[in-house]
Amino acid sequence: MVKRNMPTKQFHEFLIIYVYSLISVLFFHPSAPPTFSEITRNEGYEMRNNLKKIGIHTPKLLSMSDTNLIEEYIEGGDLYWALASGGDIMLAYEAGCITGKLHEAGYTFLDNKAQNYLVRGDSVIRTDLGFMKKTHSHYSKSMDIGSFLASVMDLDMYGEIVKSFHDGYLSESGSKFSYLSIVIRNVLSVGFSSSSKTTLRNMLLDSRTLIGV
Repeated sequence: MVKRNMPTKQFHEFLIIYVYSLISVLFFHPSAPPTFSEITRNEGYEMRNNLKKIGIHTPKLLSMSDTNLIEEYIEGGDLYWALASGGDIMLAYEAGCITGKLHEAGYTFLDNKAQNYLVRGDSVIRTDLGFMKKTHSHYSKSMDIGSFLASVMDLDMYGEIVKSFHDGYLSESGSKFSYLSIVIRNVLSVGFSSSSKTTLRNMLLDSRTLIGV
């Protein structure tokens, strides 16, 4: 799998940084995003080795340069596609476990959408590591949860997917979702949704059982 540093990639990175910073200020949790140099460094061997020690698997990095990043090919596609195609709901549980492990180790992904998980059999592998940040920030953790939930808001099986993701997260972190993560989900879902009708219906589902007090 070849990833090239095209102008559109740089714009995407800028957009995520801008949105992350803007929402943090609006919600009175000002938080600095990773710098562009950190984004590049996070994709390298050192961060992948750190994640391996935590128990989080990533695609094998084959080579990396200023213009290209080459990873091993993961045949199952991304998690969003798998869930949209009727894949095993337990894949969302695995993504929740990964997120919980990461938070317990003092890191966050920030850009934690379902499309950033790849499926191999009955397991998931995390890719796109650029926006990782070493932090215990409540806001950053909420962004991880909120961005995942927003990325699957337009799926008919949303309720079951989120319950599975929540249970996986709880099993590793010992914590339920924060109220802030649900607010962030609602804000981000506007940009993720491919079906406003389904998204609105899912937004109205009762989330109280998922939220810690």
